[in-house]
Amino acid sequence: MSDQIFQGEVAIITGSGAGMGKEHALLLASRGAAVVVNDLAPSAQDVVDEIVAAGGKATLSKHDVSDPEQAKALVQTAIDTFGGLHIVVSNAAIIRNVRFIDMDYAGFDQVMKVNAYGAFNVLNAAWPHLVAQQYGRVVMVSSSSAWMSQPEIGHYAASKGAVLGLAKTLSAEGEEFGITVNVLAPGAFTQLAASLDDPEDKRKVMETMMHASLVAPVLAWLVRKENTLNGQIIETAAGRAALNFIGSTKGYWSKDLTVEDLIANGDKVLDQDGFAAIGSTAELAEWMTNTNTGWAEELSKA
Repeated sequence: MSDQIFQGEVAIITGSGAGMGKEHALLLASRGAAVVVNDLAPSAQDVVDEIVAAGGKATLSKHDVSDPEQAKALVQTAIDTFGGLHIVVSNAAIIRNVRFIDMDYAGFDQVMKVNAYGAFNVLNAAWPHLVAQQYGRVVMVSSSSAWMSQPEIGHYAASKGAVLGLAKTLSAEGEEFGITVNVLAPGAFTQLAASLDDPEDKRKVMETMMHASLVAPVLAWLVRKENTLNGQIIETAAGRAALNFIGSTKGYWSKDLTVEDLIANGDKVLDQDGFAAIGSTAELAEWMTNTNTGWAEELSKA
């Protein structure tokens, strides 16, 4: 198999002037993709220059993804420069360290505009092109912070939760058009990660073991033509890739549910034995129907 697995394909990678985005751009370009390097940072030009010097194809986009009109211009740049668009990687993100009690609207709004609205703006502009050609490979970069998080990053966690929800919906809507949409939940030592207030010894381990270049192969794996995964969350850090999923326990059911029922049966609500991995609301409804036989019987009477 040729290593030029993305030959003839055009990719947009937002936030690719440094960190993980840069590594994504370098890897896809080295494997044949024409890459639109999108970032407001001056270092984005260096990424373009590095790709071109190595014999690859790249162009610079300094469009601000938080602005819907500039996001449209970003997509048009890919089409005008390289003649099409096949891969969209929504990677641009910012983070701020602040406890919720000290958080204000302006700070929350700034993070949401880049991380959540930025993802929406780019996909909203790219989606009609992908649908029209009946093909696309989309990866939306979320974070494990969306479902487990830590103190002082409430706005970041909220924004990444929005990205996760949007990606799940797009994966369902895009399937009939040959578009796959998956979620990447990466861990790497980048400028963004370095901005967190972690102990020095932890930072040294992260810098040594969690290089951003170890995330890029997972991204490339997800955006291949041959990829059939859709609507999945893939977590990766330090050379590890793994499926992350949402599960549902068997739970407790009563058609006349009361607080007293839950006090008496709370252990059944929380018991993880026999849980199911749930990928969609339809799967959840089927699981609930099949698991709670009493509910199934009631439904059959309706």
